[in-house]
Amino acid sequence: MSENQEFLQEFEHRGFALLKAVVSDVQLSTLTSSIEELRRKEKVPNSPGVRHLLRRSRVVRKFAKSEIVRRIAAQVLGDSARPVKAILFDKTPDANWYVTWHQDLTIAVEQRIDVEGFGPWSVKDGIPHVQPPANVLRNIVSLRIHLDSCPRENGAIKFISGSHRIGIMETSEIADWRDKNDFVCCSAERGDVIVMRPLILHSSSQSTQAEHRRVLHIEYVGAELPCGLKWVEASGLDSVELVMAIEEEFGIEIPDKDAERMTTVGEMYEFLKTWLSSTPAIDCLSQKIFYKLRRALMENYQVSRRSITPDTKLSEIISPQDLEDGWPFLQMFIDLKTPNFKASNELLGFKLKDRMLTMRELVSAMISINPTILAGERDTDQEIWRRMVEVIIKQLNVNRDEVVPQASFSKDLGVC
Repeated sequence: MSENQEFLQEFEHRGFALLKAVVSDVQLSTLTSSIEELRRKEKVPNSPGVRHLLRRSRVVRKFAKSEIVRRIAAQVLGDSARPVKAILFDKTPDANWYVTWHQDLTIAVEQRIDVEGFGPWSVKDGIPHVQPPANVLRNIVSLRIHLDSCPRENGAIKFISGSHRIGIMETSEIADWRDKNDFVCCSAERGDVIVMRPLILHSSSQSTQAEHRRVLHIEYVGAELPCGLKWVEASGLDSVELVMAIEEEFGIEIPDKDAERMTTVGEMYEFLKTWLSSTPAIDCLSQKIFYKLRRALMENYQVSRRSITPDTKLSEIISPQDLEDGWPFLQMFIDLKTPNFKASNELLGFKLKDRMLTMRELVSAMISINPTILAGERDTDQEIWRRMVEVIIKQLNVNRDEVVPQASFSKDLGVC
């Protein structure tokens, strides 16, 4: 039996699973910094939770769609798995509470549409919420990403194994299960991921430690809702994917405030022209190679985008042996000369057992061994337009004649 089959078997039997050391320190720091910055801006630094993070945090949106976590959901739901909800839970001395035994039974939608089997309805933070039928809840899987370590003393989540198979329970049934079944306290370390079914009975105690217990809770679905109902946080993710694709194509990082201002094709084009013309030639070249190399590493080694920074050591994300085995494929993918690689030898003068080179050092080496290929003028305005249009066509599946400067991404090109 494969590792994937063992995971699925355990998960479907118990209703939850603990995956160790899934998220890197770099990704955890990026997520934590982004969320804490949002809390500071909203002047709620010690709040017990932050809702609607797919809408409110571009960093969280990108992470939720990254392969490192989406592929976990895809193992359960299939390749159509996509994120529709993200919320931060945090227990601190100022916000410390006991969570009684319950199931997660409501979903957030864009607007109320009365559909048979959906109800009762409620409103939270101005957003319509509804309890869907059990078959909809069975098509949801939740990932709890631990931004802090969460031992039993820090309010770790507790599960009653197998309870998800019963379906939606009445209050009396929950009490009966609680009294007649043992529970599992699922402690987790920073970077661990707990995968769970919404219908499983779960609870958590108050924390007895004077520390944060931050958990990023992301929900994934494998199918659309019926009769015009739409997941409220899923809207807007097309625009995130488009911006990410533009960043990859041009080797740049677009600040959130600039991305939010790009409402038309022309505005995106003007931003790219200004940004690229103001970047020094050597920096522009380094960025192009870095993003080209990063894309190759993501495709060939299935590592997440956010785990690869200029200062990342290759040994932090890929073992030397895996790097050696996949190096020929990376060379073909990147279409540039690359240094020869042997796990048992030296690469660029660094002994791999003692010190693995960083992405920055590898980029510098690739520039030095590709002088002819990489030499040349900056892209002309016409070339910037051409490359941008190709990305838009590919990402949004629109016709070329629709991609004109005045075209609105939302009104004319269908970006939600």
